[in-house]
Amino acid sequence: MVKVILEGWQEGLEKVSLTKLQIDKLGISLKESKSNVDSLLENEKIILEIDDENLAKEFLEEAQKIGVDCKLIR
Repeated sequence: MVKVILEGWQEGLEKVSLTKLQIDKLGISLKESKSNVDSLLENEKIILEIDDENLAKEFLEEAQKIGVDCKLIR
């Protein structure tokens, strides 16, 4: 199990893209995905536990591209 920690966001964060990324890559529900984005915007850390390390790396790279400050912890 790998953890991706969403720590913050950069100006211009693509909120809809982040919601969609969680749904498409991780299979998280729309409600939970939107809640994660809202929490991140309130400067709360979000911890996502992902079973597949390669999937976690893909998610991390794409999240960084759309303006999320995040890291991966094994």
